[in-house]
Amino acid sequence: MKHVFVTPANTLRPRWREAFPDALVVAAVEQLAVDAPAAEVAWLEASLLDAAARNAALAAASAAGYRVVLMTATPAEADAFQALNAGAVGYCHSESAPEQLREVGLVVAHGGLWMPPELVQRLMALSLRVQPQSTGPGPDLGALTPRERDVALQVALGASNREIAASLAITERTVKAHLSAVFEKLGARDRVQLALMMSQGAF
Repeated sequence: MKHVFVTPANTLRPRWREAFPDALVVAAVEQLAVDAPAAEVAWLEASLLDAAARNAALAAASAAGYRVVLMTATPAEADAFQALNAGAVGYCHSESAPEQLREVGLVVAHGGLWMPPELVQRLMALSLRVQPQSTGPGPDLGALTPRERDVALQVALGASNREIAASLAITERTVKAHLSAVFEKLGARDRVQLALMMSQGAF
């Protein structure tokens, strides 16, 4: 999976380079087709862009076929939802740790949606307020092992992989393995969908 970072500075920050050593970098969305035609995930550093410019860049990159992750120095709930509505499939802090950037990249590259865990939790709470009762069947939690269920519940509460690992006294790699199994068994595409599914099952 090829990654390209779109940043006015036209240079990769050390943590971006550590996360994706082979990543490309361009200064503007207009350069993507020329300088990074083979890239599939575009990371848009939007801290210096106003809302109109950011949304235009998001729309252009999405229309060109890239899966766009918006990065900002000041993540906020309303901003995240606006970015997702504008075409982004991921939203994270521009100074996220390399391991978190890799996690975001993996999720969006496989067709998922990624938001910070705390925003997933707020989205789940909003869903419960809007639709307090679900008429459809909840997730088949019986298909999960006890440990997979523990991990799924932690995701529903908005915990990150690192927090889940610490809470359950397991490694982050083990958390990721359990999450992969949970996604497959429940048919969830990403953490957001999993959290909403868990809310339907009332934990």
